[in-house]
Amino acid sequence: MPTALARKFALQVTNDLSLQAGFIPVKGINDLAHNINPNLEDASDYDANGWASSEVTMQDYSIDAGFYRRVNAGVLDPGQELIRACIGQFDSAARLGFRMFDKTGGPEAYSGVVIPTWKRSNTGVKNLDQVTVTLTGTDVPLNIGITNPYQVTLNPVVTAVSPGGKGSGTAVAISGTGFTGASAVKFGATAATSFSIVSDQLITAILPTGSAGSAPVTVTTPVGTSNAAPYTRAA
Repeated sequence: MPTALARKFALQVTNDLSLQAGFIPVKGINDLAHNINPNLEDASDYDANGWASSEVTMQDYSIDAGFYRRVNAGVLDPGQELIRACIGQFDSAARLGFRMFDKTGGPEAYSGVVIPTWKRSNTGVKNLDQVTVTLTGTDVPLNIGITNPYQVTLNPVVTAVSPGGKGSGTAVAISGTGFTGASAVKFGATAATSFSIVSDQLITAILPTGSAGSAPVTVTTPVGTSNAAPYTRAA
Protein backbone atom coordinates (compact mmCIF):
# COMPACT_ATOMS: atom_id res chain seq x y z
CA MET A 1 0.00 0.00 0.00
CA PRO A 2 1.62 3.31 -1.07
CA THR A 3 2.09 6.15 1.41
CA ALA A 4 0.62 9.58 0.64
CA LEU A 5 3.13 12.36 0.03
CA ALA A 6 3.30 15.41 2.30
CA ARG A 7 3.59 17.70 -0.71
CA LYS A 8 0.08 16.84 -1.91
CA PHE A 9 -1.34 20.06 -0.39
CA ALA A 10 -1.65 23.45 -2.09
CA LEU A 11 -2.17 26.88 -0.51
CA GLN A 12 -3.99 29.78 -2.15
CA VAL A 13 -4.72 33.28 -0.81
CA THR A 14 -7.06 36.13 -1.70
CA ASN A 15 -7.89 39.70 -0.69
CA ASP A 16 -11.59 38.80 -0.93
CA LEU A 17 -12.51 38.19 2.72
CA SER A 18 -15.85 36.72 1.62
CA LEU A 19 -13.80 33.82 0.18
CA GLN A 20 -15.67 33.94 -3.13
CA ALA A 21 -13.02 34.91 -5.69
CA GLY A 22 -9.51 36.08 -6.46
CA PHE A 23 -7.57 33.11 -5.10
CA ILE A 24 -3.97 32.89 -6.31
CA PRO A 25 -1.44 30.13 -5.52
CA VAL A 26 1.47 30.52 -3.14
CA LYS A 27 4.52 29.06 -4.90
CA GLY A 28 7.84 27.79 -3.56
CA ILE A 29 6.37 26.03 -0.50
CA ASN A 30 8.67 23.51 1.17
CA ASP A 31 6.74 23.01 4.42
CA LEU A 32 3.01 23.29 5.10
CA ALA A 33 1.06 22.28 8.20
CA HIS A 34 -2.43 23.14 9.40
CA ASN A 35 -3.25 23.02 13.08
CA ILE A 36 -6.71 22.85 14.70
CA ASN A 37 -6.43 23.44 18.43
CA PRO A 38 -9.40 22.72 20.72
CA ASN A 39 -9.63 24.37 24.12
CA LEU A 40 -10.43 21.57 26.59
CA GLU A 41 -12.15 22.34 29.88
CA ASP A 42 -12.33 19.86 32.73
CA ALA A 43 -15.85 18.46 33.05
CA SER A 44 -15.10 15.76 35.61
CA ASP A 45 -17.71 14.81 38.19
CA TYR A 46 -18.34 12.20 40.86
CA ASP A 47 -20.29 9.99 38.47
CA ALA A 48 -17.17 9.07 36.46
CA ASN A 49 -15.75 7.03 39.36
CA GLY A 50 -12.37 8.71 39.27
CA TRP A 51 -12.01 9.09 35.49
CA ALA A 52 -11.47 12.59 34.16
CA SER A 53 -13.80 14.10 31.58
CA SER A 54 -13.29 17.07 29.22
CA GLU A 55 -15.34 19.21 26.89
CA VAL A 56 -14.31 21.34 23.89
CA THR A 57 -15.36 24.92 24.65
CA MET A 58 -13.52 26.84 21.93
CA GLN A 59 -11.44 26.19 18.83
CA ASP A 60 -8.63 28.02 17.09
CA TYR A 61 -6.50 27.18 14.09
CA SER A 62 -3.34 28.21 12.31
CA ILE A 63 -1.31 27.29 9.25
CA ASP A 64 2.48 27.18 9.35
CA ALA A 65 4.18 27.48 5.98
CA GLY A 66 7.76 27.75 4.83
CA PHE A 67 8.67 28.82 1.33
CA TYR A 68 11.57 29.96 -0.81
CA ARG A 69 11.30 33.44 -2.27
CA ARG A 70 10.66 32.76 -5.95
CA VAL A 71 11.32 35.31 -8.70
CA ASN A 72 9.87 34.99 -12.21
CA ALA A 73 11.07 37.49 -14.85
CA GLY A 74 12.22 39.78 -12.04
CA VAL A 75 8.87 39.65 -10.22
CA LEU A 76 8.44 38.03 -6.80
CA ASP A 77 5.74 35.38 -6.48
CA PRO A 78 2.34 37.17 -6.32
CA GLY A 79 0.92 34.79 -3.71
CA GLN A 80 3.85 35.36 -1.39
CA GLU A 81 3.61 39.10 -1.93
CA LEU A 82 -0.08 39.09 -1.05
CA ILE A 83 0.83 37.61 2.31
CA ARG A 84 3.72 40.02 2.88
CA ALA A 85 1.50 43.04 2.11
CA CYS A 86 -0.52 42.29 5.26
CA ILE A 87 2.47 42.71 7.57
CA GLY A 88 2.33 45.91 9.64
CA GLN A 89 -1.30 46.60 8.70
CA PHE A 90 -4.50 46.86 10.75
CA ASP A 91 -8.14 45.85 10.38
CA SER A 92 -9.07 44.38 6.98
CA ALA A 93 -5.68 45.24 5.49
CA ALA A 94 -4.06 42.83 7.97
CA ARG A 95 -6.29 39.96 6.89
CA LEU A 96 -6.32 37.44 4.06
CA GLY A 97 -8.66 34.76 2.84
CA PHE A 98 -7.06 31.38 2.28
CA ARG A 99 -7.87 27.91 1.10
CA MET A 100 -5.74 24.81 1.52
CA PHE A 101 -6.57 21.60 -0.27
CA ASP A 102 -5.37 18.23 -1.45
CA LYS A 103 -4.19 18.78 -5.01
CA THR A 104 -4.47 15.08 -5.81
CA GLY A 105 -8.24 15.51 -5.57
CA GLY A 106 -8.68 14.01 -2.09
CA PRO A 107 -11.38 15.15 0.36
CA GLU A 108 -9.25 17.36 2.64
CA ALA A 109 -9.96 21.03 1.93
CA TYR A 110 -10.23 24.07 4.23
CA SER A 111 -10.84 27.80 3.94
CA GLY A 112 -11.04 30.77 6.28
CA VAL A 113 -9.81 34.28 7.12
CA VAL A 114 -6.38 34.66 8.69
CA ILE A 115 -3.90 37.23 10.00
CA PRO A 116 -0.36 36.42 8.82
CA THR A 117 3.02 36.85 10.46
CA TRP A 118 6.22 36.83 8.39
CA LYS A 119 9.77 35.87 9.39
CA ARG A 120 12.88 35.35 7.29
CA SER A 121 14.23 31.96 8.35
CA ASN A 122 17.41 31.67 6.25
CA THR A 123 19.69 34.68 6.65
CA GLY A 124 23.22 33.31 6.32
CA VAL A 125 25.60 34.29 3.54
CA LYS A 126 25.27 30.84 1.92
CA ASN A 127 21.52 30.48 2.39
CA LEU A 128 18.70 30.70 -0.09
CA ASP A 129 16.13 33.35 0.83
CA GLN A 130 13.46 31.52 2.80
CA VAL A 131 10.47 32.75 4.80
CA THR A 132 8.34 31.17 7.52
CA VAL A 133 4.79 32.45 7.90
CA THR A 134 2.02 31.66 10.35
CA LEU A 135 -1.56 32.26 9.26
CA THR A 136 -3.71 32.57 12.37
CA GLY A 137 -7.46 32.15 12.02
CA THR A 138 -9.73 35.07 12.88
CA ASP A 139 -13.20 36.55 12.30
CA VAL A 140 -14.94 33.51 10.82
CA PRO A 141 -14.78 29.80 11.69
CA LEU A 142 -12.49 27.48 9.81
CA ASN A 143 -14.51 25.97 6.97
CA ILE A 144 -13.74 22.27 7.21
CA GLY A 145 -14.59 19.95 4.37
CA ILE A 146 -15.29 22.54 1.68
CA THR A 147 -15.68 21.25 -1.84
CA ASN A 148 -12.15 20.63 -3.03
CA PRO A 149 -11.45 23.37 -5.62
CA TYR A 150 -8.75 21.32 -7.30
CA GLN A 151 -9.66 19.92 -10.69
CA VAL A 152 -7.39 17.66 -12.69
CA THR A 153 -7.00 19.32 -16.07
CA LEU A 154 -6.23 16.83 -18.80
CA ASN A 155 -5.14 17.17 -22.40
CA PRO A 156 -8.03 17.35 -24.87
CA VAL A 157 -9.15 14.05 -26.39
CA VAL A 158 -10.69 13.65 -29.84
CA THR A 159 -13.01 10.63 -30.03
CA ALA A 160 -14.74 11.12 -33.40
CA VAL A 161 -14.83 13.33 -36.51
CA SER A 162 -17.90 13.28 -38.74
CA PRO A 163 -18.93 13.10 -41.45
CA GLY A 164 -15.92 11.46 -43.03
CA GLY A 165 -14.71 11.87 -46.60
CA LYS A 166 -15.39 15.60 -46.87
CA GLY A 167 -13.26 18.10 -48.74
CA SER A 168 -12.09 21.72 -48.63
CA GLY A 169 -14.60 24.23 -47.31
CA THR A 170 -16.84 21.61 -45.71
CA ALA A 171 -17.83 21.69 -42.04
CA VAL A 172 -17.22 18.66 -39.82
CA ALA A 173 -18.06 17.97 -36.18
CA ILE A 174 -15.21 17.02 -33.82
CA SER A 175 -16.35 15.21 -30.68
CA GLY A 176 -14.35 14.53 -27.53
CA THR A 177 -13.50 16.18 -24.21
CA GLY A 178 -11.44 19.09 -22.88
CA PHE A 179 -12.05 21.48 -25.78
CA THR A 180 -12.64 24.60 -23.68
CA GLY A 181 -10.16 27.33 -24.66
CA ALA A 182 -9.07 25.55 -27.85
CA SER A 183 -6.58 27.64 -29.79
CA ALA A 184 -5.98 25.47 -32.85
CA VAL A 185 -7.56 22.67 -34.90
CA LYS A 186 -5.50 20.90 -37.53
CA PHE A 187 -6.16 18.41 -40.30
CA GLY A 188 -2.79 16.77 -40.66
CA ALA A 189 -0.26 19.61 -40.61
CA THR A 190 -2.73 22.21 -41.92
CA ALA A 191 -4.83 24.44 -39.69
CA ALA A 192 -8.59 24.42 -40.16
CA THR A 193 -9.89 27.33 -42.22
CA SER A 194 -11.96 28.25 -39.16
CA PHE A 195 -13.48 26.54 -36.15
CA SER A 196 -16.04 27.17 -33.43
CA ILE A 197 -16.08 25.78 -29.89
CA VAL A 198 -19.67 24.66 -29.35
CA SER A 199 -18.97 23.11 -25.94
CA ASP A 200 -16.25 21.37 -23.99
CA GLN A 201 -17.17 18.22 -25.95
CA LEU A 202 -17.82 19.59 -29.44
CA ILE A 203 -16.04 21.70 -32.05
CA THR A 204 -17.18 22.45 -35.59
CA ALA A 205 -14.39 23.09 -38.09
CA ILE A 206 -14.03 23.94 -41.79
CA LEU A 207 -11.64 21.74 -43.71
CA PRO A 208 -8.72 23.63 -45.26
CA THR A 209 -7.47 23.26 -48.80
CA GLY A 210 -5.60 20.01 -49.23
CA SER A 211 -5.16 16.76 -51.08
CA ALA A 212 -7.38 13.72 -50.64
CA GLY A 213 -6.18 11.13 -48.17
CA SER A 214 -5.24 10.81 -44.52
CA ALA A 215 -5.57 14.01 -42.48
CA PRO A 216 -5.49 13.16 -38.72
CA VAL A 217 -7.36 15.72 -36.60
CA THR A 218 -5.79 17.34 -33.53
CA VAL A 219 -7.09 19.97 -31.12
CA THR A 220 -4.78 22.23 -29.09
CA THR A 221 -5.80 23.99 -25.85
CA PRO A 222 -3.77 25.83 -23.18
CA VAL A 223 -3.30 22.44 -21.49
CA GLY A 224 -1.81 20.63 -24.49
CA THR A 225 -2.53 18.91 -27.81
CA SER A 226 -4.90 16.01 -28.25
CA ASN A 227 -4.35 12.63 -29.78
CA ALA A 228 -4.36 12.52 -33.59
CA ALA A 229 -7.77 11.11 -34.50
CA PRO A 230 -7.82 9.35 -37.91
CA TYR A 231 -9.67 11.18 -40.67
CA THR A 232 -9.75 10.57 -44.40
CA ARG A 233 -10.67 13.60 -46.47
CA ALA A 234 -11.57 14.35 -50.05
CA ALA A 235 -9.70 16.93 -52.12
